[in-house]
Amino acid sequence: MADPAEEESRRLAALFRDNPVGLLNFLSAQLLVLKTQAQLFTGLSTITITVTGFSGHNMVRGGWASTAAMVVGMGLVLAGIVRTAQTLRHLRWVSQELHDDLAATALAVIRRRDEEQRALGAAGNLVVAGLAAYLLAVVLAAIAVGGHYSPP
Repeated sequence: MADPAEEESRRLAALFRDNPVGLLNFLSAQLLVLKTQAQLFTGLSTITITVTGFSGHNMVRGGWASTAAMVVGMGLVLAGIVRTAQTLRHLRWVSQELHDDLAATALAVIRRRDEEQRALGAAGNLVVAGLAAYLLAVVLAAIAVGGHYSPP
């Protein structure tokens, strides 16, 4: 059974045979998509942490269920952002993957892309699960505190 990354690299090398710079640009653009995805996770996590500073006390006032959901949500978001940071820490440039053979260059970049994609997928799952738990905390607090709210 052929390695999908090897097959992809051979196809791309053949497609870009007369335009090696085009292949490097193509591969660089794919890596840029992953970096943009990582920035999205970082931004969502930062917003969540910031909002907690302003509204965390309301979730705590909502009782143990909203507090637990907030703590779980923040823990998952933190785990997701740590995983994202670990992935970004291993930054390598496409030019560091250059080989004399175009297919070998493509294979090196594709394998790195796939590894980063798996890692960011796991990070994204943690961030999404954390946001879901965090939103549950908001809902639970709104139900608990909202029933006791008296307008001024």
